[in-house]
Amino acid sequence: MVKPAPLFAGLLAALLLTACGAPATPEQRDTVNVSGEGSVKARPDLFSLTAVARERGDDIAAMKSTVDDQVQAMLDLADDLDIPEKSVTASDIQISPEWQYQPERKLIGHQVSREVTFKVSGVERYAELADGLAGLGLKELRPAGSEISNADELAHQALENAVKDARDKAEILARAAGRELGEAMQINAQGYRMPQPVMMRAASTKEDSAQSYRPGEQDVTATVQITFELD
Repeated sequence: MVKPAPLFAGLLAALLLTACGAPATPEQRDTVNVSGEGSVKARPDLFSLTAVARERGDDIAAMKSTVDDQVQAMLDLADDLDIPEKSVTASDIQISPEWQYQPERKLIGHQVSREVTFKVSGVERYAELADGLAGLGLKELRPAGSEISNADELAHQALENAVKDARDKAEILARAAGRELGEAMQINAQGYRMPQPVMMRAASTKEDSAQSYRPGEQDVTATVQITFELD
């Protein structure tokens, strides 16, 4: 008896499997691919503020002493407001020359400065800090942005919303095609979009101090790509 060649035997086996109703591979299944986006609104609750102690003149030692006193007053204010030490960063002293360039270049003095950056929780505490620093006579205060303390938790909620959005879209497509939506075969998280730090917005001066700062709402969003089987 002559045995079939290996190639012919392989083709014959494939035909037999097809004839017997072999299950379709994942690549052969009918599927629908959709994207979904979810978002969660949040209001920033962590605020940063930078205050600068700065002196100009010729007596560097005297200016340094004045700047150090101003920085110490800022640190005392932070203690009074129960701002944790880890949330306060005081820079080293900076000394730089000041030049006049017209009608000719010449040294006219020096500038001595130090910066202190605070991170506080809650808009009320932020307002108290800003008012207290202004009361110290500091003329250079710079809002350094805002954050959302539970951003990771909100990102997870946004991801759940994105999956739901994708399933809703897939169900609409399946019904329109007269099919039933099956299980999710592949899920890819496309990433998160976290809000960028923003500056506080000042409102009317007639309002009380805390109400005059408005961080506004921001969106934490997530995007997914999901492939569903069609039954």
